[in-house]
Amino acid sequence: MTLKCRKCEILTCLAVVLMGKVCTVMKIYPEEGTEAGALAEEIRKLADCTKVSVEEIAFGAKVVMASFICEDSAGKDYEEAVRAVAGVSEAQVEECGLV
Repeated sequence: MTLKCRKCEILTCLAVVLMGKVCTVMKIYPEEGTEAGALAEEIRKLADCTKVSVEEIAFGAKVVMASFICEDSAGKDYEEAVRAVAGVSEAQVEECGLV
């Protein structure tokens, strides 16, 4: 049986789901003067990053949406890793759950 995560669109075998994979979806705000597309490419290079997109939120302002998947037992803090990337103003977890 195969399941599909609503946010990151990753297909996962049910056997893997039972082992405890976690999908974390983050909204990342670029610093003023930082191009969202360039920031998205830097975020894409982070470990466990599975999907990155740029979305317009209001009046031309853009954010980077990124999905990360890891084992539940790993307990990774992606907020710290994302905030360490040059050009990130703010990062927040939008959704986190088993996939």
